[in-house]
Amino acid sequence: MVQKIFSIAYFPPIDYLIEMKNADRVFVEAHENYQKQTYRNRATILTGNGTHNLIIPVVRSEKKDIKEIRIDNGVAWQRNHWKTIESAYNNSPYFLYYRDFFECLFQKKQLFLFDYNMDLLHLLRKLFSITNEMCITETYEIEQKNREDFRDFFLPKNADFRQKKIEYRQVFAEKFQFVKNLTCLDYLFTTGSSF
Repeated sequence: MVQKIFSIAYFPPIDYLIEMKNADRVFVEAHENYQKQTYRNRATILTGNGTHNLIIPVVRSEKKDIKEIRIDNGVAWQRNHWKTIESAYNNSPYFLYYRDFFECLFQKKQLFLFDYNMDLLHLLRKLFSITNEMCITETYEIEQKNREDFRDFFLPKNADFRQKKIEYRQVFAEKFQFVKNLTCLDYLFTTGSSF
């Protein structure tokens, strides 16, 4: 049985979902320390001006457990993120088909980053037909027994995590060369949910 463990992510790259789909059982780490500048609270999209990071603002806190990290809802980040996504992908082939699935998530207020990302992950798994079992970890274990560890594999600074090159036509292909490691939304809105 192939088991894999992942950190939570905000609109992760498509490779994250491909790795998740290629497992019998998936675990999401619920007891790690929050790490800044990771996909836990950011996603990278391609706009007409180049790549753009969508970052969920979090409340500074002494608490470091990922489940205790609060979203800073005093900032209009949801409206800004949705407008940026809409502007970037409105002309993509599948945006109109999928937009209603996501627009409501940008109107729903969540207190905690983990909860928001879990709602998002459930939706992404449904849209990409990922049906394997998904569990939340009960404790933090540094060494993983019988699980492939992807908790620190998908990082914005690790630009070469892609094991297989999946290239597809991106929205601004006439303006930019292929940009790897974009959010899974880029793939979904331009190619659809099959991979």
